This record gives sequence, C-alpha cells and structure tokens, in this order.
Amino acid sequence: MKKTQIAALIFCAAFLALVFSCASSAPSGGGGSWDWKVNGDKDNGGTSTITMSEETLEGVPGHAFKGTITKKYEYGFVNVKLYPDDAMMAKLKQAKALSFRVLGNGEPLAVKITTSDVKDYAYFEYQFETVAGQPQTVIVPIEYLMQPSWGRVVGTSVNLANAQFVEYQYQGPAAPYEFKIWDFRVHTAGIPTEKQVAPKASVAMKAAPPPPQPVGGSFTNVVWNIEDNFQYANGYNVYYADPRLFNGNKISKGDTYTFKFTCTASRDMEAEMRIYLVDHTAAANYHTELCPQVIVPGSKLKAGVPFSAEIKFEVNKNATSAKIDANLIGMETEGKGNKGAKGSGVMKPFTITFSQFVFSKN
Repeated sequence: MKKTQIAALIFCAAFLALVFSCASSAPSGGGGSWDWKVNGDKDNGGTSTITMSEETLEGVPGHAFKGTITKKYEYGFVNVKLYPDDAMMAKLKQAKALSFRVLGNGEPLAVKITTSDVKDYAYFEYQFETVAGQPQTVIVPIEYLMQPSWGRVVGTSVNLANAQFVEYQYQGPAAPYEFKIWDFRVHTAGIPTEKQVAPKASVAMKAAPPPPQPVGGSFTNVVWNIEDNFQYANGYNVYYADPRLFNGNKISKGDTYTFKFTCTASRDMEAEMRIYLVDHTAAANYHTELCPQVIVPGSKLKAGVPFSAEIKFEVNKNATSAKIDANLIGMETEGKGNKGAKGSGVMKPFTITFSQFVFSKN
C-alpha cells in the first residue's frame, strides 16, 4: 500500500458523483455474491486496526466496521475488500456504475476497483465525504474512478477486463473510528437514479438527531507517539487526534480549556514540552496554532519517571471546521539533530504514556 491522499483533491468530474441522504435496500439482480474481508496497515509497519461485524440495515445485509487509526505507518489506513465470486466478477467487468449506502463519521472514504495492470497500488478510485450520523447513498459512475496522482498511470480509465476486487479505504486521523456500508450494488444497464436505488420509506434509516456533546472528559489508555520532526523544525512533535476531545464541537476564538495529566516517557527528554491546540487540515495549511504554546515547566522528563501538570489554553483563532483534524492537541519538544534532515534526531522518536488524561472546557 502506497501513499494515498484521502480527499486532498477531488477532480472536477468527481463533483458530479451523486451523494444522497436517502436509503436503498433492494438487492442487485443477476446473481453472484461477495466475500467481505478487512485488513489494517500491518504490512506497511503500521498498527491501525479494523474489525467487521454483520448487521441488517434498512432490511438488507450490511457490515459495520470499527477500529483505530495510528500513525506508526505515516499514512495509517484500513481496507475493506469485497471479493466477487465468478458470477459477480462477470457483472463487475460489465459495470457502468456502483452504488451503496454508507453511515460515516464525518471523515472521507474511498472506493476502488483493483485491477491487475496496476502494480504500485495506485488503483482507480473515487473519494467521497461522509457526514457524521447521516446515512447517505453514493452512486459512482465507473468513468469517475481515477488514479491518484502519485501512481504510475496505466490509462485514462479503469480497464474492467483486469478487475480483481472492490476495495474501500479509510485513512482518517489517528483516532478511533466507526462506519457502516450496506446495499452494495453493481449496475450493468446504466447509471441508476436516486429513485431506482431508494428504499421503501418504512425501512429507511433516519439521521440520528445530534445529541448534546460535551467537550473532553477523563480518558484512559492514551499514548502519544512522538515523531522526528527535524525535516521542518528542531526536534520532535505529535498531533493528538481523538474524537472524544471535542465531540464534534469546533474550537473557537475566546474558548478556554484545561488539560490535567500525569505521564511517563519511554526515554529521557532533551527539553521541556510545548503544548497547544492546532488545526492540521489543508484549509489551515496543515499547521495553524489556535492558541499560544504553553511551555510546561519541569516537563523535561526522565524515562519512566511520572510527571504531573495542569495547563490552560486560551484560544485566539477559530478552527476551520469541526473535523477531527481541525481540532487537535499538538506537542513539540526540542532535541539534537539536523534541521532540514528528516530522521536526523540523535535520540530518536519515543512515546509518552498517560496514566491520567483529563481535558475540559472552562
């Protein structure tokens, strides 16, 4: 699996794909079936996880997925793979469009058709946005599948004669996630309309009303993987993404937050921690600090020695959206290495493990 930029850039044609907020339940005709499988990024050295369970959704079989994305592999991801039997493969090779229902978490997904002529994992794909708690119908004409820009080009359109299987890929922020997919269909007679794939009103899933969402809480099993950042700065850093931090709320100018913690480091640190709130999205040029950095006194940690502190954040900028990556905790610390040289840190990356992690809005 190579680098994939999820929803970083959607080509003009992709805007034409049809994404609806109504359901579909009828099975596609013509026979054939799929064998659904999942995998994380272990083969790339990562630790992202995914589990799959079967559910009945809107009266048809569906699948629910959950797990955690990590950034041990820089482009952490998980895959859902649909392997066709012979009858379904015959349909896939004649496909004019795909359609399916999805219940996402507000982060993008990609659907791909893998083909044997692509050797570098740059399969033809369509990337689409999801809305947290909102069931959607996605209709993807085959002509809208495109190769990502980082891959070797094998043609201007997918060659279905070389089709192998269908794949979904989730490559969200380093955080827990959940999503569901059901009523996956292959259309060979043409591109369907919304009406043709819509369910009966009696089985249509309703959007969950947004419940009041408190900010923060007391979290367990929190570990920060502190990465070498000498390519851009003089030390190490982490962007901590966790949907529980802001629960769909957006960091806004004038907010104040308190962070109380106890932690240990896996090695001696060379300098104190500087902690802040940050927007890590493309709209924020991948790094816009939303409050002044807080230098934590006494936080030049010794390996394995517990350290406790309580700090406050005074927000002076708005996050660009309520997306997880726009509302993060960032931490930086200096060390010996060569600025501009990736991976040049002398003491190497490390972890900080929290036995206490309490985050709250004041």
